[in-house]
Amino acid sequence: MVNKCSAYGCKSGYKGAETDQNVQFHCFPLHNKELCDRWIAANPRKDFTPSQHSTICSLHFIPSDYVADHEDTNATRRKRKSSGTFVRRRLKPDAVPSVFENVPAYLSKTSVMPRSTVKATPSSRRQREEVKLRELENALLAGDDVSSATLSELLQRLQSETSR
Repeated sequence: MVNKCSAYGCKSGYKGAETDQNVQFHCFPLHNKELCDRWIAANPRKDFTPSQHSTICSLHFIPSDYVADHEDTNATRRKRKSSGTFVRRRLKPDAVPSVFENVPAYLSKTSVMPRSTVKATPSSRRQREEVKLRELENALLAGDDVSSATLSELLQRLQSETSR
């Protein structure tokens, strides 16, 4: 069966493609809707709907997405080779493709750093409002200190405040 990668701009599986010969092709997980939706969202192709024959090559996965099996399931090969160095890479069940090169900037998803929620919580907003209110109250009380004022100063101050 001929495999071609469904990722945007990938030439794996096409004639004349300069890709590694050890590229594996992985079918879309159509049986797992949630995981399939994550694969579709990760692929920067617009309005892409995978079929049962759609695949993505191993170039779009990071090494930590794989598990290495050291067993050879072929009995005849096991008899010929006793070294046991045969390694088969299997994709982890929850792996999502994440490496997409040759993608235009408008299609690539820039990873946005999650914003800090320290200032966004209701309790922190309430604390900031309390601090502001205390500062305003202290400023108001400092301007209204009449303990050292004389009677004539108090009368003058009252007349100026009522005339405003």
